[in-house]
Amino acid sequence: MGIAVAPDGSTIYVTTGRGRHVVAISTDTNEVIGSVQVGVRPWGIAITPDGKTLYTANGPGNDVSVVDATTLEVKRKIEVGQRPWGVLVLP
Repeated sequence: MGIAVAPDGSTIYVTTGRGRHVVAISTDTNEVIGSVQVGVRPWGIAITPDGKTLYTANGPGNDVSVVDATTLEVKRKIEVGQRPWGVLVLP
C-alpha cells in the first residue's frame, strides 16, 4: 500500500493494507528482515529524517501508529479523524 525508505537507504518499509503489518526489507539482500502488526489497514507510511521512527496511517482504525524503526515495536497509537490514508513527517 505505502512505502518508506530509511534515510541511509538500507531498509524499505512497506504497509500491507488488509494484512495489518509493516514489513521491513533489506536493500542489500532483498529479504524480509522483520515485520510488525500496526493496526487496521495501514495505508500511508512515513519515516523521520533520523530513521528512528515510523508512522502509519491506519485507515478504518482511525489512528496513526508510532513504530520504533530499529526494534519494529509499536510505541503508541494516536487517535485521529476518520479514515486517515496518509502521513507526512517534516524535518
